[in-house]
Amino acid sequence: MADAPRRSYVDEICELVGWRAGDFRPELDWATVERELGTPLPGDYKALLTRFPSGGFRGAVQFSNPGQSTEECANAKAHNDELLEIFGDEDLDYLRGVPYRLFPEPGGLYPWGTNGAGGTFWWITDSADPDDWRVAYHNRDFWHEEHPGPMTSAVRDLLVSTGEDNLLQWDMAGKPVDFGGHWAGGYVSHPG
Repeated sequence: MADAPRRSYVDEICELVGWRAGDFRPELDWATVERELGTPLPGDYKALLTRFPSGGFRGAVQFSNPGQSTEECANAKAHNDELLEIFGDEDLDYLRGVPYRLFPEPGGLYPWGTNGAGGTFWWITDSADPDDWRVAYHNRDFWHEEHPGPMTSAVRDLLVSTGEDNLLQWDMAGKPVDFGGHWAGGYVSHPG
């Protein structure tokens, strides 16, 4: 008997928050988005953002969807460029004493989301294959442990966390497992 194929993290995330396929459709293709952002992107990220508009999961992970529209792509690029500039400011010491450097340097950090409280999620772009990128998290004051990736695994782990056993080290007990987002089609909230 053959083993059943493993569900993807994207499928698990959709199930956890009660999201249906077809609830959202991005306007831009990923080749355009990658060209505009100046980097290839992991397949799981593209799969997740092909299903979800800009928004957030469980009040813990927020992101812009650059595939959502030309305007959202420009906003995501500007936000990412701003984060790279801030974290690259040597006077602010974000990278002092840590093994990180910033994109576009080889292996540099590239942002993909925030926690809504000043924390930032990053890919560690140290592999030629974006699907192998790990996740780093900075909580405003210091760098936390890395997550082995992919980023959808980190999101899923935050959705199923029932305590402080997560990348953010936030107590997730009692926080609703949900998604909230908006796009041209309107605002949507899906409780899990």
